[in-house]
Amino acid sequence: MNSVTKLTEKKVKWIIREKKKGAITTRDIARLQGVSESRVRQLWCEYRKSGQVPTLANPGRPHRTITAEEVSAVLQMHRENPCGAVMLESMLLHRHGIKVPHNTIHRILKEHHLASNEASKQKRRKWVKYERRHSMSLWHTDWYQIEDDRWRGKWLIAYLDDASRFVVGWGVFDEATTENALSVLDDCIRRYGRPLELLTDHGSQFYANSGEIKSPGVCRFQQYLADRKVRHILGRVHHPQTNGKIERFYETFQSKIHHFDSVEQFMTWYNTKRPHMSLNWDELETPMQAFYRKIDKRRRGLPFLVSNLR
Repeated sequence: MNSVTKLTEKKVKWIIREKKKGAITTRDIARLQGVSESRVRQLWCEYRKSGQVPTLANPGRPHRTITAEEVSAVLQMHRENPCGAVMLESMLLHRHGIKVPHNTIHRILKEHHLASNEASKQKRRKWVKYERRHSMSLWHTDWYQIEDDRWRGKWLIAYLDDASRFVVGWGVFDEATTENALSVLDDCIRRYGRPLELLTDHGSQFYANSGEIKSPGVCRFQQYLADRKVRHILGRVHHPQTNGKIERFYETFQSKIHHFDSVEQFMTWYNTKRPHMSLNWDELETPMQAFYRKIDKRRRGLPFLVSNLR
């Protein structure tokens, strides 16, 4: 564990916010902030009793002076990985041995117009995170209409592995059609094998409404899955949380794509360079690393999957 550091009001607020969100464990929160797990639990207990973020009897010092070396290191890391302050803090420490507190990183990013005030961040989700144990157990997919001016109006489809957040395949098209969805899925299965299950919403590209079942050409997506013995799971109507991982991926795409020259460049960064906070954070694990780590060794086709990694 990191050596214990002095808490500040901002750190206490961050701890309470992450506990409310429920996306990372008490142990990870303590490690990221350099405090003990018992201290995190104490703060959380005080908050639950009073409903107010605990205040410190002896608040931290005023902002310290930021050195030119810190500014240079933070900006360089952000150019390579346009992430938030907490993630950049761990990446600088683990990859370069440079210790810069995340609140200092946030100040640097704000001063260079690379971050906004925390108050403008999205509301934290209230549902509990759930993920499959093994890669290839479940894939998520959906269509997303790109808002970036370079591809405005075009449609992006991605297939995302539930256990690892690895994007096994994607494509950009003029139209969101069943044919285009199947062309990408077919390529994914050729490269990695078939998933056991695939989760979609009730969109017409993926699912035939009962009133249309007799129409010619309907249900091709479902038939494709049935022919390959892939179980089709439908998300609840008007409940996007069911397919929340792909929705969260598209939020990341929307907020980060302006840093990249192409969609392919973004996908490479997302899969192979950006550590994902929901994975093995101690090792700064990327989705691609998690994908191969979480493969069920009993699953047929593993030698083919391993050869793809080489």
